Amino acid sequence: MSIYWCEFPEKCNWKNIAEWTKYTRITTYITCSSRKDFEKKRNKIKKVCPNIEINAWPTLSKEEGYWFSGFSSKKSIDKLDQYKGLKIKIDIEPPIPKNYSIKEAYSWLIINAFRKPKNSKYLQNKILNLTKNTDIIVSTFPIPKFIQTNWGIPINNKLKYNYMYYSSFFNPITLFFYNIYYKYIFLNTIKPDYIAIGLIGPGIFYNEPIYKRISELKRDIKFLKQYNLIFFNLESISNKPKEWFETTEFL
Repeated sequence: MSIYWCEFPEKCNWKNIAEWTKYTRITTYITCSSRKDFEKKRNKIKKVCPNIEINAWPTLSKEEGYWFSGFSSKKSIDKLDQYKGLKIKIDIEPPIPKNYSIKEAYSWLIINAFRKPKNSKYLQNKILNLTKNTDIIVSTFPIPKFIQTNWGIPINNKLKYNYMYYSSFFNPITLFFYNIYYKYIFLNTIKPDYIAIGLIGPGIFYNEPIYKRISELKRDIKFLKQYNLIFFNLESISNKPKEWFETTEFL
């Protein structure tokens, strides 16, 4: 069963998804600001798409940082409690930057890799407590374990771990070196449950680099075919020709 992140469910062509999933099942995780918001969105989508599994992707307001991490306030971290008992995805990333460009994104990542958040232990304990009755995928960058721990990611066999492989951020030359790092260094030290590939469409900044052609998606699937893949993002796929969806249904 293929899995998809859905950052903007309101932009998804759910009628297309309903048509394409008549004889197959998929799972999607949709962004939500609260459990009430999630259940409202899920119920609305289910009326159109009864044959898909819809799970929660909790996010914060941009003022709070959007993603969760040890940089988040305890009050923000406590918002995870309302999702007990659900299947959820938690993005662990430093607070969203005010501006976006490729250069600034790399600087933001490097700077925050060496900052010490004050609430990392608090977030780790929160996630560990949730694992007692909540199915959690923790998602982050392909970074060393010590940075993951620093940002608030706990190590626990009840958790599932997803790491981003977003080749669209790289030009052909830098992608060559990124592939060497990802497959032969990173994946030799960390065994992921999932790898998310993309970007098929833009995310929260609305101007991130994305695949220009379907051949790039097929290339990345082939490169990582031995792993459980997740696709970013469903709303973009839903507004493209059906071939894009069919390509992701290789599993």
